[in-house]
Amino acid sequence: MIPDKWGQGQLFAFSALDGDSFFTDDFSGILSGDKIGVIFHTFCRRTLYFGDMNKFMAPDLKCVTSDMILLESLSGTFSMIFAEKHLVVGEYDEMTGVFVSHGGECKTVMNGDAEIHDTDDGEYTVLVKKDSRFAFAYAKNEKDAVALCQKGMTIDLEALKNKKLRHFEKTQNKNFRYSALYSKCISVMRSQIYSPEGKIRRIWSTPDRLPHRNMWLWDSVFHAIGHRHLDFNVAQELILALFDVQRADGFIPHMARPDYISDVTQPPVIAWGAWLVYEKSGDKDFLKSVLEKNKAFLLWCRDNRRKTDKELYSWHTNPELNNRCDESGMDNSPRFDTDSDLLAIDFSCYMANEARFMKKIADELSDKETSEFFGSWYEKIKADINSTLWCEADGFYYDFDITENCFSKVQSVASFLPVFAGICDDKQCRKLIEHLENPDEFGTEFPVPSISKKDRTFGSDMWRGPVWINYNYMISKGLSDYAYDDLSRKIEDKTLSVVDEWYNRTGTVYEFYDSENRIPPFCFNRKGKVVEPYDFRVKYQSIRDYGWSITLCFDMMNKG
Repeated sequence: MIPDKWGQGQLFAFSALDGDSFFTDDFSGILSGDKIGVIFHTFCRRTLYFGDMNKFMAPDLKCVTSDMILLESLSGTFSMIFAEKHLVVGEYDEMTGVFVSHGGECKTVMNGDAEIHDTDDGEYTVLVKKDSRFAFAYAKNEKDAVALCQKGMTIDLEALKNKKLRHFEKTQNKNFRYSALYSKCISVMRSQIYSPEGKIRRIWSTPDRLPHRNMWLWDSVFHAIGHRHLDFNVAQELILALFDVQRADGFIPHMARPDYISDVTQPPVIAWGAWLVYEKSGDKDFLKSVLEKNKAFLLWCRDNRRKTDKELYSWHTNPELNNRCDESGMDNSPRFDTDSDLLAIDFSCYMANEARFMKKIADELSDKETSEFFGSWYEKIKADINSTLWCEADGFYYDFDITENCFSKVQSVASFLPVFAGICDDKQCRKLIEHLENPDEFGTEFPVPSISKKDRTFGSDMWRGPVWINYNYMISKGLSDYAYDDLSRKIEDKTLSVVDEWYNRTGTVYEFYDSENRIPPFCFNRKGKVVEPYDFRVKYQSIRDYGWSITLCFDMMNKG
Protein backbone atom coordinates (compact mmCIF):
# COMPACT_ATOMS: atom_id res chain seq x y z
CA MET A 1 0.00 0.00 0.00
CA ILE A 2 1.21 3.50 -0.88
CA PRO A 3 0.44 6.43 1.47
CA ASP A 4 -2.25 8.61 -0.12
CA LYS A 5 -3.51 10.90 2.66
CA TRP A 6 -3.02 14.66 2.38
CA GLY A 7 -2.39 16.47 5.63
CA GLN A 8 -1.44 20.03 6.41
CA GLY A 9 2.02 20.10 7.93
CA GLN A 10 3.21 16.76 6.50
CA LEU A 11 6.92 16.77 5.78
CA PHE A 12 8.29 16.95 2.23
CA ALA A 13 12.06 16.40 2.16
CA PHE A 14 14.91 14.56 0.47
CA SER A 15 16.33 11.64 2.45
CA ALA A 16 20.03 11.03 2.98
CA LEU A 17 19.20 7.37 2.27
CA ASP A 18 18.80 8.42 -1.38
CA GLY A 19 21.76 10.80 -1.65
CA ASP A 20 23.39 13.80 0.02
CA SER A 21 21.02 15.72 2.29
CA PHE A 22 22.74 18.12 4.67
CA PHE A 23 21.66 20.06 7.73
CA THR A 24 23.41 23.30 6.77
CA ASP A 25 21.75 23.77 3.37
CA ASP A 26 18.50 21.90 3.98
CA PHE A 27 15.70 22.53 1.49
CA SER A 28 12.59 21.00 3.05
CA GLY A 29 8.92 21.82 3.13
CA ILE A 30 5.55 20.94 4.54
CA LEU A 31 2.28 20.32 2.74
CA SER A 32 -0.01 23.30 2.48
CA GLY A 33 -3.44 23.35 4.10
CA ASP A 34 -5.26 25.45 1.50
CA LYS A 35 -3.96 24.16 -1.84
CA ILE A 36 -2.16 21.21 -3.45
CA GLY A 37 1.32 22.48 -2.79
CA VAL A 38 4.44 22.49 -0.63
CA ILE A 39 5.64 25.37 1.56
CA PHE A 40 9.45 25.37 1.47
CA HIS A 41 11.05 26.83 4.58
CA THR A 42 13.80 28.90 3.08
CA PHE A 43 14.60 32.25 4.73
CA CYS A 44 11.85 33.75 2.58
CA ARG A 45 9.26 30.98 2.32
CA ARG A 46 8.27 29.79 -1.14
CA THR A 47 5.17 27.72 -1.96
CA LEU A 48 5.22 25.46 -5.03
CA TYR A 49 1.65 24.58 -5.93
CA PHE A 50 -0.73 23.45 -8.63
CA GLY A 51 -3.61 25.62 -9.81
CA ASP A 52 -7.22 25.09 -8.74
CA MET A 53 -8.01 21.58 -9.93
CA ASN A 54 -11.45 21.76 -8.36
CA LYS A 55 -12.51 23.81 -11.37
CA PHE A 56 -12.41 20.56 -13.32
CA MET A 57 -12.68 17.73 -10.79
CA ALA A 58 -11.54 17.10 -7.24
CA PRO A 59 -8.05 15.58 -7.44
CA ASP A 60 -7.63 11.85 -6.88
CA LEU A 61 -4.57 11.39 -4.70
CA LYS A 62 -2.54 8.34 -5.71
CA CYS A 63 0.55 8.89 -3.57
CA VAL A 64 1.44 11.30 -0.76
CA THR A 65 4.82 10.42 0.73
CA SER A 66 7.61 12.47 2.26
CA ASP A 67 9.27 12.92 -1.15
CA MET A 68 6.59 12.33 -3.83
CA ILE A 69 3.08 13.52 -4.59
CA LEU A 70 1.12 11.85 -7.39
CA LEU A 71 -2.47 12.75 -8.29
CA GLU A 72 -4.93 12.77 -11.14
CA SER A 73 -7.82 15.03 -12.01
CA LEU A 74 -10.08 15.42 -15.01
CA SER A 75 -7.56 17.89 -16.41
CA GLY A 76 -4.57 15.54 -16.25
CA THR A 77 -1.80 13.86 -14.27
CA PHE A 78 0.23 15.78 -11.70
CA SER A 79 3.38 15.01 -9.73
CA MET A 80 5.96 16.62 -7.46
CA ILE A 81 9.04 14.49 -6.78
CA PHE A 82 12.22 15.21 -4.86
CA ALA A 83 14.99 14.16 -7.26
CA GLU A 84 17.96 15.59 -5.34
CA LYS A 85 18.47 17.54 -2.12
CA HIS A 86 17.74 20.87 -3.87
CA LEU A 87 15.64 19.75 -6.83
CA VAL A 88 11.95 18.96 -7.24
CA VAL A 89 10.65 17.79 -10.61
CA GLY A 90 7.22 16.84 -11.88
CA GLU A 91 4.41 17.12 -14.38
CA TYR A 92 1.27 19.21 -14.62
CA ASP A 93 -1.57 20.10 -16.98
CA GLU A 94 -1.46 23.39 -18.88
CA MET A 95 -5.11 24.11 -18.00
CA THR A 96 -4.25 24.04 -14.30
CA GLY A 97 -0.63 25.13 -14.19
CA VAL A 98 2.13 25.04 -11.58
CA PHE A 99 3.17 28.18 -9.72
CA VAL A 100 5.42 29.62 -7.02
CA SER A 101 4.27 32.18 -4.46
CA HIS A 102 6.52 33.85 -1.88
CA GLY A 103 6.77 36.57 0.71
CA GLY A 104 7.10 40.22 -0.19
CA GLU A 105 10.84 40.36 0.52
CA CYS A 106 11.43 38.02 -2.44
CA LYS A 107 11.31 39.41 -6.00
CA THR A 108 10.52 37.48 -9.20
CA VAL A 109 12.22 38.07 -12.55
CA MET A 110 12.18 36.12 -15.83
CA ASN A 111 15.32 35.00 -17.64
CA GLY A 112 14.20 33.18 -20.78
CA ASP A 113 12.03 30.29 -19.62
CA ALA A 114 13.41 30.48 -16.08
CA GLU A 115 11.31 32.16 -13.37
CA ILE A 116 13.80 33.35 -10.76
CA HIS A 117 12.95 34.14 -7.14
CA ASP A 118 15.67 36.23 -5.55
CA THR A 119 16.23 37.56 -2.02
CA ASP A 120 18.94 39.82 -0.63
CA ASP A 121 20.18 37.03 1.65
CA GLY A 122 21.63 35.00 -1.22
CA GLU A 123 18.92 32.36 -1.61
CA TYR A 124 17.58 31.61 -5.06
CA THR A 125 14.83 29.36 -6.32
CA VAL A 126 14.09 28.86 -9.98
CA LEU A 127 11.03 27.39 -11.71
CA VAL A 128 11.26 26.15 -15.30
CA LYS A 129 8.16 24.87 -17.15
CA LYS A 130 7.93 23.30 -20.59
CA ASP A 131 5.63 20.77 -22.30
CA SER A 132 3.73 19.92 -19.10
CA ARG A 133 6.94 19.28 -17.17
CA PHE A 134 8.58 21.43 -14.53
CA ALA A 135 11.70 21.66 -12.41
CA PHE A 136 12.04 23.68 -9.22
CA ALA A 137 15.54 24.20 -7.78
CA TYR A 138 17.23 25.93 -4.86
CA ALA A 139 20.79 27.30 -4.74
CA LYS A 140 22.91 30.07 -3.28
CA ASN A 141 23.30 31.73 -6.69
CA GLU A 142 21.16 32.13 -9.78
CA LYS A 143 23.51 30.29 -12.15
CA ASP A 144 23.55 27.09 -10.09
CA ALA A 145 19.78 27.14 -9.61
CA VAL A 146 19.15 27.54 -13.33
CA ALA A 147 21.63 24.76 -14.17
CA LEU A 148 19.97 22.43 -11.66
CA CYS A 149 16.57 23.15 -13.22
CA GLN A 150 17.93 22.36 -16.67
CA LYS A 151 19.24 19.06 -15.34
CA GLY A 152 15.86 18.38 -13.77
CA MET A 153 14.05 18.80 -17.07
CA THR A 154 16.00 15.83 -18.51
CA ILE A 155 15.23 13.37 -15.69
CA ASP A 156 13.21 10.25 -16.56
CA LEU A 157 10.13 10.84 -14.43
CA GLU A 158 8.74 7.32 -14.72
CA ALA A 159 12.02 5.78 -13.63
CA LEU A 160 12.20 8.21 -10.70
CA LYS A 161 8.62 7.38 -9.66
CA ASN A 162 9.32 3.67 -9.75
CA LYS A 163 12.47 4.12 -7.67
CA LYS A 164 10.51 5.98 -4.98
CA LEU A 165 7.70 3.41 -4.99
CA ARG A 166 10.14 0.55 -4.44
CA HIS A 167 10.66 1.83 -0.89
CA PHE A 168 7.21 0.47 -0.12
CA GLU A 169 7.67 -3.04 -1.48
CA LYS A 170 7.86 -4.31 2.11
CA THR A 171 4.21 -3.33 2.54
CA GLN A 172 2.79 -4.93 -0.58
CA ASN A 173 1.98 -8.25 1.08
CA LYS A 174 0.93 -6.75 4.41
CA ASN A 175 -2.84 -6.98 4.22
CA PHE A 176 -3.67 -6.05 7.79
CA ARG A 177 -5.62 -3.41 9.66
CA TYR A 178 -2.79 -0.91 9.84
CA SER A 179 -1.24 -1.36 6.41
CA ALA A 180 -1.85 2.32 5.52
CA LEU A 181 -0.19 3.48 8.74
CA TYR A 182 2.64 1.01 8.17
CA SER A 183 3.43 2.61 4.81
CA LYS A 184 3.12 6.07 6.29
CA CYS A 185 5.72 5.15 8.91
CA ILE A 186 8.19 4.01 6.24
CA SER A 187 7.71 7.30 4.40
CA VAL A 188 8.34 9.50 7.44
CA MET A 189 11.22 7.39 8.77
CA ARG A 190 13.12 7.95 5.55
CA SER A 191 12.62 11.70 5.79
CA GLN A 192 14.29 11.94 9.22
CA ILE A 193 17.78 11.12 7.95
CA TYR A 194 20.61 13.59 7.32
CA SER A 195 24.05 12.95 5.80
CA PRO A 196 27.31 13.01 7.84
CA GLU A 197 28.48 16.56 8.45
CA GLY A 198 30.79 18.43 10.81
CA LYS A 199 31.01 16.80 14.24
CA ILE A 200 28.54 14.09 13.20
CA ARG A 201 30.53 11.65 11.10
CA ARG A 202 27.75 9.24 10.10
CA ILE A 203 24.12 9.43 9.04
CA TRP A 204 21.89 10.75 11.81
CA SER A 205 18.26 11.47 12.50
CA THR A 206 16.16 14.39 13.63
CA PRO A 207 12.69 14.33 15.23
CA ASP A 208 10.71 15.87 12.37
CA ARG A 209 12.99 17.93 10.08
CA LEU A 210 10.60 20.87 10.42
CA PRO A 211 10.40 22.56 12.90
CA HIS A 212 13.02 20.46 14.77
CA ARG A 213 16.24 20.02 12.81
CA ASN A 214 18.85 18.95 15.38
CA MET A 215 19.83 15.49 16.67
CA TRP A 216 18.37 14.54 20.07
CA LEU A 217 19.68 11.79 22.34
CA TRP A 218 16.65 9.68 23.20
CA ASP A 219 14.90 10.50 19.92
CA SER A 220 17.82 8.91 18.07
CA VAL A 221 17.47 5.71 20.08
CA PHE A 222 13.70 5.57 19.58
CA HIS A 223 14.27 6.09 15.86
CA ALA A 224 16.81 3.27 15.74
CA ILE A 225 14.29 0.90 17.32
CA GLY A 226 12.01 1.45 14.34
CA HIS A 227 14.69 1.51 11.67
CA ARG A 228 16.04 -1.89 12.78
CA HIS A 229 13.12 -3.49 10.93
CA LEU A 230 14.05 -1.82 7.64
CA ASP A 231 17.85 -1.76 7.78
CA PHE A 232 19.75 -2.59 10.97
CA ASN A 233 22.87 -0.89 9.56
CA VAL A 234 20.98 2.40 9.51
CA ALA A 235 19.70 1.71 13.03
CA GLN A 236 23.26 1.13 14.27
CA GLU A 237 24.48 4.36 12.68
CA LEU A 238 21.73 6.39 14.36
CA ILE A 239 22.92 5.20 17.77
CA LEU A 240 26.64 5.47 17.05
CA ALA A 241 26.14 9.05 15.81
CA LEU A 242 25.46 10.01 19.43
CA PHE A 243 29.03 9.13 20.33
CA ASP A 244 30.30 11.45 17.58
CA VAL A 245 29.23 14.39 19.77
CA GLN A 246 30.36 12.87 23.09
CA ARG A 247 32.79 14.96 25.14
CA ALA A 248 36.06 13.57 26.43
CA ASP A 249 34.62 13.38 29.96
CA GLY A 250 31.82 11.05 28.79
CA PHE A 251 29.00 13.62 28.60
CA ILE A 252 26.51 13.21 25.73
CA PRO A 253 24.34 16.26 24.97
CA HIS A 254 20.57 16.18 24.78
CA MET A 255 20.78 18.00 21.45
CA ALA A 256 23.46 18.53 18.82
CA ARG A 257 24.03 19.63 15.26
CA PRO A 258 27.13 19.49 13.04
CA ASP A 259 28.67 22.59 14.65
CA TYR A 260 27.18 22.63 18.17
CA ILE A 261 26.33 20.59 21.25
CA SER A 262 24.06 21.59 24.15
CA ASP A 263 25.18 21.69 27.79
CA VAL A 264 22.50 19.39 29.28
CA THR A 265 21.88 15.71 28.65
CA GLN A 266 18.76 13.57 28.21
CA PRO A 267 17.35 10.21 29.41
CA PRO A 268 20.02 7.50 29.12
CA VAL A 269 18.51 4.78 26.91
CA ILE A 270 21.44 3.91 24.62
CA ALA A 271 22.33 0.44 25.93
CA TRP A 272 18.68 -0.63 25.88
CA GLY A 273 18.22 0.61 22.31
CA ALA A 274 21.51 -0.88 21.19
CA TRP A 275 20.49 -4.28 22.53
CA LEU A 276 17.20 -4.16 20.61
CA VAL A 277 19.11 -3.31 17.43
CA TYR A 278 21.60 -6.10 18.17
CA GLU A 279 18.73 -8.58 18.35
CA LYS A 280 18.20 -7.85 14.65
CA SER A 281 21.82 -7.43 13.51
CA GLY A 282 23.78 -9.92 15.63
CA ASP A 283 26.74 -7.55 15.16
CA LYS A 284 29.05 -7.88 18.17
CA ASP A 285 31.38 -5.22 16.82
CA PHE A 286 28.47 -2.81 17.17
CA LEU A 287 28.06 -3.84 20.81
CA LYS A 288 31.77 -3.30 21.40
CA SER A 289 31.45 0.22 19.97
CA VAL A 290 28.66 0.93 22.43
CA LEU A 291 30.07 -0.65 25.60
CA GLU A 292 32.98 1.58 26.61
CA LYS A 293 31.55 4.85 25.31
CA ASN A 294 28.20 4.35 26.97
CA LYS A 295 29.95 3.31 30.17
CA ALA A 296 31.74 6.66 30.13
CA PHE A 297 28.40 8.43 29.67
CA LEU A 298 26.74 6.57 32.56
CA LEU A 299 29.71 7.31 34.83
CA TRP A 300 29.39 11.00 33.90
CA CYS A 301 25.71 10.83 34.93
CA ARG A 302 26.69 9.25 38.24
CA ASP A 303 29.35 11.88 38.90
CA ASN A 304 27.26 14.87 37.84
CA ARG A 305 23.60 14.07 38.47
CA ARG A 306 23.58 12.70 42.05
CA LYS A 307 22.73 14.99 44.95
CA THR A 308 23.06 12.41 47.77
CA ASP A 309 25.20 9.37 48.48
CA LYS A 310 22.38 7.11 47.26
CA GLU A 311 22.26 5.69 43.73
CA LEU A 312 19.41 8.03 42.82
CA TYR A 313 19.58 10.70 40.18
CA SER A 314 18.38 14.28 39.73
CA TRP A 315 17.66 16.22 36.55
CA HIS A 316 19.12 19.60 35.79
CA THR A 317 16.34 22.21 35.80
CA ASN A 318 16.16 25.83 34.66
CA PRO A 319 14.00 28.90 35.41
CA GLU A 320 11.84 28.69 32.25
CA LEU A 321 8.23 28.23 33.36
CA ASN A 322 7.18 26.17 30.32
CA ASN A 323 10.45 24.33 29.93
CA ARG A 324 11.67 23.65 33.45
CA CYS A 325 13.22 20.30 32.68
CA ASP A 326 14.01 19.72 29.03
CA GLU A 327 16.81 17.42 30.22
CA SER A 328 14.18 14.90 31.36
CA GLY A 329 12.38 15.13 28.02
CA MET A 330 9.22 16.05 29.98
CA ASP A 331 9.73 19.77 29.47
CA ASN A 332 6.69 21.25 31.21
CA SER A 333 5.65 18.40 33.50
CA PRO A 334 4.08 19.61 36.78
CA ARG A 335 6.68 17.45 38.53
CA PHE A 336 9.00 20.42 38.06
CA ASP A 337 6.67 23.28 38.95
CA THR A 338 8.53 23.96 42.21
CA ASP A 339 12.18 24.84 42.74
CA SER A 340 12.81 21.81 44.94
CA ASP A 341 15.66 19.39 44.32
CA LEU A 342 14.16 16.03 43.39
CA LEU A 343 15.49 12.50 43.42
CA ALA A 344 13.83 11.61 40.13
CA ILE A 345 12.01 8.32 39.67
CA ASP A 346 12.45 8.39 35.89
CA PHE A 347 16.17 9.28 35.82
CA SER A 348 16.88 6.61 38.45
CA CYS A 349 14.93 3.99 36.49
CA TYR A 350 16.66 4.89 33.23
CA MET A 351 20.02 4.48 34.94
CA ALA A 352 18.97 1.13 36.39
CA ASN A 353 17.73 -0.07 33.03
CA GLU A 354 20.94 1.01 31.35
CA ALA A 355 23.00 -0.86 33.96
CA ARG A 356 20.84 -3.93 33.37
CA PHE A 357 21.38 -3.83 29.60
CA MET A 358 25.06 -2.95 29.89
CA LYS A 359 25.39 -6.19 31.87
CA LYS A 360 23.64 -8.06 29.04
CA ILE A 361 26.00 -6.50 26.52
CA ALA A 362 29.06 -7.36 28.62
CA ASP A 363 27.83 -10.94 29.04
CA GLU A 364 27.35 -11.22 25.28
CA LEU A 365 30.94 -10.03 24.80
CA SER A 366 32.26 -12.34 27.55
CA ASP A 367 33.47 -9.34 29.55
CA LYS A 368 33.07 -10.70 33.08
CA GLU A 369 34.54 -7.71 34.92
CA THR A 370 32.25 -5.22 33.21
CA SER A 371 29.28 -7.53 33.67
CA GLU A 372 29.89 -7.73 37.42
CA PHE A 373 30.35 -3.96 37.65
CA PHE A 374 27.02 -3.21 36.02
CA GLY A 375 25.21 -6.07 37.74
CA SER A 376 26.23 -4.70 41.12
CA TRP A 377 25.37 -1.13 40.10
CA TYR A 378 21.91 -2.22 38.96
CA GLU A 379 21.16 -3.90 42.29
CA LYS A 380 22.24 -0.77 44.21
CA ILE A 381 20.00 1.50 42.15
CA LYS A 382 17.11 -0.95 42.45
CA ALA A 383 17.48 -1.13 46.25
CA ASP A 384 17.63 2.66 46.63
CA ILE A 385 14.61 3.23 44.39
CA ASN A 386 12.55 0.80 46.42
CA SER A 387 13.69 2.09 49.80
CA THR A 388 13.38 5.81 48.99
CA LEU A 389 10.96 6.37 46.11
CA TRP A 390 8.27 3.77 46.87
CA CYS A 391 5.29 4.96 48.92
CA GLU A 392 3.75 1.92 50.57
CA ALA A 393 0.65 3.83 51.70
CA ASP A 394 -0.21 4.91 48.13
CA GLY A 395 1.17 1.85 46.36
CA PHE A 396 3.04 4.20 44.02
CA TYR A 397 6.50 5.49 43.18
CA TYR A 398 7.19 9.23 43.48
CA ASP A 399 10.04 11.68 43.11
CA PHE A 400 11.54 12.51 46.50
CA ASP A 401 11.82 16.16 47.48
CA ILE A 402 15.24 16.62 49.10
CA THR A 403 14.43 20.18 50.12
CA GLU A 404 11.30 19.23 52.08
CA ASN A 405 12.47 15.69 52.94
CA CYS A 406 9.26 14.07 51.68
CA PHE A 407 7.65 12.56 48.61
CA SER A 408 6.73 14.94 45.82
CA LYS A 409 3.28 13.49 45.25
CA VAL A 410 2.72 14.39 41.61
CA GLN A 411 1.36 11.24 39.95
CA SER A 412 2.92 11.16 36.51
CA VAL A 413 3.47 8.54 33.86
CA ALA A 414 7.15 8.50 34.87
CA SER A 415 6.19 6.51 37.97
CA PHE A 416 5.46 3.43 35.84
CA LEU A 417 9.07 3.19 34.69
CA PRO A 418 9.99 0.79 37.54
CA VAL A 419 7.98 -1.77 35.54
CA PHE A 420 10.02 -0.94 32.43
CA ALA A 421 13.32 -1.20 34.34
CA GLY A 422 12.49 -4.38 36.29
CA ILE A 423 12.64 -2.56 39.63
CA CYS A 424 9.42 -3.61 41.37
CA ASP A 425 8.45 -6.96 42.86
CA ASP A 426 5.22 -8.68 41.87
CA LYS A 427 3.21 -7.01 44.66
CA GLN A 428 4.44 -3.55 43.71
CA CYS A 429 3.72 -4.26 40.06
CA ARG A 430 0.12 -5.23 40.87
CA LYS A 431 -0.29 -2.01 42.87
CA LEU A 432 0.95 0.04 39.90
CA ILE A 433 -1.46 -1.77 37.59
CA GLU A 434 -4.33 -0.79 39.88
CA HIS A 435 -3.41 2.84 39.25
CA LEU A 436 -2.89 2.14 35.57
CA GLU A 437 -6.38 0.69 35.17
CA ASN A 438 -8.23 3.11 37.48
CA PRO A 439 -10.46 5.28 35.23
CA ASP A 440 -10.09 8.19 37.66
CA GLU A 441 -6.30 8.10 37.36
CA PHE A 442 -4.53 6.56 34.35
CA GLY A 443 -7.20 4.20 33.00
CA THR A 444 -8.47 6.65 30.40
CA GLU A 445 -10.16 5.85 27.09
CA PHE A 446 -6.71 6.14 25.52
CA PRO A 447 -4.11 5.27 28.17
CA VAL A 448 -1.59 6.30 29.45
CA PRO A 449 -2.01 10.03 30.22
CA SER A 450 1.15 11.86 31.21
CA ILE A 451 -0.50 13.02 34.45
CA SER A 452 -3.19 11.30 36.54
CA LYS A 453 -6.68 12.63 35.89
CA LYS A 454 -7.12 13.33 39.60
CA ASP A 455 -4.06 15.61 39.72
CA ARG A 456 -5.03 19.28 39.90
CA THR A 457 -2.69 20.10 36.97
CA PHE A 458 -4.28 17.60 34.57
CA GLY A 459 -5.07 19.31 31.27
CA SER A 460 -4.30 19.41 27.56
CA ASP A 461 -0.81 20.91 27.39
CA MET A 462 2.02 18.60 26.39
CA TRP A 463 3.25 16.71 29.53
CA ARG A 464 0.33 17.87 31.64
CA GLY A 465 -2.22 15.26 30.52
CA PRO A 466 -1.81 14.15 26.88
CA VAL A 467 -0.64 10.67 25.88
CA TRP A 468 2.90 10.19 24.54
CA ILE A 469 3.77 7.20 22.39
CA ASN A 470 7.25 6.66 23.85
CA TYR A 471 5.89 6.15 27.37
CA ASN A 472 3.17 3.83 26.12
CA TYR A 473 5.87 1.84 24.36
CA MET A 474 8.12 1.55 27.43
CA ILE A 475 5.24 0.71 29.77
CA SER A 476 3.98 -1.94 27.37
CA LYS A 477 7.45 -3.48 27.18
CA GLY A 478 7.68 -3.57 30.97
CA LEU A 479 4.24 -5.13 31.42
CA SER A 480 5.19 -7.88 29.00
CA ASP A 481 8.36 -8.56 31.01
CA TYR A 482 6.18 -9.03 34.11
CA ALA A 483 3.90 -11.41 32.13
CA TYR A 484 0.98 -8.98 31.95
CA ASP A 485 0.73 -9.70 28.25
CA ASP A 486 -2.98 -8.92 27.90
CA LEU A 487 -2.59 -5.43 29.37
CA SER A 488 0.56 -4.87 27.33
CA ARG A 489 -1.30 -5.77 24.12
CA LYS A 490 -4.27 -3.63 25.14
CA ILE A 491 -2.08 -0.53 25.46
CA GLU A 492 -0.32 -1.20 22.17
CA ASP A 493 -3.55 -1.99 20.32
CA LYS A 494 -5.18 1.20 21.58
CA THR A 495 -2.09 3.20 20.68
CA LEU A 496 -2.07 1.93 17.12
CA SER A 497 -5.83 2.36 16.81
CA VAL A 498 -5.77 6.03 17.86
CA VAL A 499 -2.69 6.93 15.81
CA ASP A 500 -4.18 5.18 12.78
CA GLU A 501 -7.53 6.94 13.25
CA TRP A 502 -5.99 10.40 13.23
CA TYR A 503 -3.65 9.56 10.37
CA ASN A 504 -6.62 8.55 8.24
CA ARG A 505 -8.55 11.66 9.29
CA THR A 506 -5.75 14.23 8.97
CA GLY A 507 -2.90 12.63 7.02
CA THR A 508 -0.37 13.10 9.82
CA VAL A 509 1.02 11.38 12.92
CA TYR A 510 1.29 13.64 15.97
CA GLU A 511 3.62 14.27 18.89
CA PHE A 512 0.92 13.60 21.53
CA TYR A 513 -2.78 12.74 21.78
CA ASP A 514 -5.90 13.26 23.90
CA SER A 515 -6.26 10.64 26.65
CA GLU A 516 -10.02 10.48 25.98
CA ASN A 517 -9.53 10.60 22.19
CA ARG A 518 -12.09 13.36 21.82
CA ILE A 519 -10.03 16.47 21.12
CA PRO A 520 -8.16 16.43 17.78
CA PRO A 521 -4.40 16.37 18.39
CA PHE A 522 -3.91 19.55 16.37
CA CYS A 523 -6.11 21.41 18.88
CA PHE A 524 -3.97 20.54 21.89
CA ASN A 525 -1.88 23.17 23.64
CA ARG A 526 1.89 22.98 23.49
CA LYS A 527 3.43 25.22 26.16
CA GLY A 528 0.57 27.61 25.58
CA LYS A 529 -2.57 27.93 23.49
CA VAL A 530 -2.92 26.76 19.91
CA VAL A 531 -2.65 29.44 17.22
CA GLU A 532 -4.50 29.19 13.92
CA PRO A 533 -3.76 28.93 11.07
CA TYR A 534 -1.01 26.35 11.63
CA ASP A 535 2.39 28.01 11.40
CA PHE A 536 5.20 26.70 13.62
CA ARG A 537 7.18 29.90 13.01
CA VAL A 538 4.54 31.66 15.10
CA LYS A 539 3.84 28.91 17.65
CA TYR A 540 4.92 25.29 18.03
CA GLN A 541 1.91 22.98 18.30
CA SER A 542 1.63 19.20 18.59
CA ILE A 543 4.35 18.43 16.05
CA ARG A 544 3.17 16.73 12.86
CA ASP A 545 4.81 13.64 11.37
CA TYR A 546 6.67 13.30 14.66
CA GLY A 547 9.66 10.97 14.71
CA TRP A 548 9.32 8.64 17.67
CA SER A 549 5.52 8.41 17.36
CA ILE A 550 6.23 6.98 13.92
CA THR A 551 9.16 4.68 14.74
CA LEU A 552 7.73 3.17 17.91
CA CYS A 553 4.36 2.50 16.27
CA PHE A 554 6.31 0.87 13.44
CA ASP A 555 8.04 -1.37 15.97
CA MET A 556 4.68 -2.30 17.50
CA MET A 557 3.45 -3.33 14.04
CA ASN A 558 6.52 -5.49 13.46
CA LYS A 559 6.08 -7.90 16.35
CA GLY A 560 6.77 -11.54 15.64
